[in-house]
Amino acid sequence: MLTLERRKRILETLANDQRVVASALAAEFGVSEDTVRRDLRELAEEGLLRRVYGGAVPRSPVSPTYAGRRGESVAAKSAIAATAAGFFRAGQVVFIDAGTTALAVAMHIPKELALTVVTHSLPVASALAEHPTVEVILLGGRVLKAALATVGAETVEGYRRIRADLCVLGTASVHPDIGLGVFVHEDAEVKRAMVGAAAEVMVVAAGEKLGTTAPFLVGPLSIVDRLVTDEAAPDEVTRTLARAGVDIVRG
Repeated sequence: MLTLERRKRILETLANDQRVVASALAAEFGVSEDTVRRDLRELAEEGLLRRVYGGAVPRSPVSPTYAGRRGESVAAKSAIAATAAGFFRAGQVVFIDAGTTALAVAMHIPKELALTVVTHSLPVASALAEHPTVEVILLGGRVLKAALATVGAETVEGYRRIRADLCVLGTASVHPDIGLGVFVHEDAEVKRAMVGAAAEVMVVAAGEKLGTTAPFLVGPLSIVDRLVTDEAAPDEVTRTLARAGVDIVRG
């Protein structure tokens, strides 16, 4: 089997199974594991997958910066946000994460709904500053400029001192086996604090993120109560997530 054909098959298997194992690929192709590992290394260098011990997993296709994500999946984010905002109830304390999808959720909060929103996102706080019935608590910390959000010990402790009814969580990736991932370790720390202080966790993520991975783990799939995604989300992955106990809602 030619190298290009072998690598095409690797990517096809990865898309279907959300994981490939080097030893299994070597047996299937009739080549050495060293050959497969070289294939995986070079595919990783091209940004087509992410290597893990013993094989590889899909890599999140989204931009690692807030500015880069603003133009990605705009229609999907709007549909997700409108659906997610429908789960809010009057009088709740709600954590809203940083990120463009979380911002879209904040902007879809009905004008007559009275909530307390706690956030570390500068754009979310700004968007809700003129909302007539939402009280906004902006947590302090060091501003992570690439994310337009505060991070660090002060932000983490701020979330730990509050008990929320609902946490709206953004993420760079959702993998059935690995869990939720992000691109910045400080972002993962803040998200873990949010999850730990909330009665319910609702993840908002476009379908392109499902079945992929990012470098820093927020937590396993078991931390997620509900996932709101879009109609383009791959059915095979959503079925796997549903079997794991996640309530899947399409916007």
